Parts: sequence; structure tokens; C-alpha cells
Amino acid sequence: MSSEKDIKDAMKNGKLVIGKREVSKALKTGKLKAVFYAENCPSENARELEYHGRVADVPVEKFIGTSAALGQLCGKPFKIVTLGIEK
Repeated sequence: MSSEKDIKDAMKNGKLVIGKREVSKALKTGKLKAVFYAENCPSENARELEYHGRVADVPVEKFIGTSAALGQLCGKPFKIVTLGIEK
């Protein structure tokens, strides 16, 4: 899975969910097909996302880059630590 390409495609289609709280809620309700978190995501948050991903059978991947790079990739003027791609 090419994370950058998937994120850009989801952004164009308006299918991004941004933020830990929103991503966790969407994971629990089965609305996501993939989750990404930045390298500098706190380990406790990453473990929680990976757990919920396993329960929901959704792949959770570490984005190779910081939260600033992830925000820039999404075209946002702020840092993004966690994002999800809707089905």
C-alpha cells in the first residue's frame, strides 16, 4: 500500500478523517478502510490505534514522516498526527 498516494487520493475525494478522536470514533463504527499515524505520534496513542485497528480488521500504518510532513501532504496549514481513510 502506497501511503502517500492513498492519502492524496482520499484528500481529492474528501474521504479523510483527521484527528485521533475522530479516527478512533470512525474505527469503532466501521467507517474506515485504513489508518495512518505520523512517526512522532505518542506511543500510547499508536498502541490504542493499532488495537482498535485489529479489532475492526482495518490496517493501521506508520507514516514515514513527522506530523508536519503529514499535514503538508494533506495540504493543511497545521500538523496532523492521525488520519483515516473512509470506505
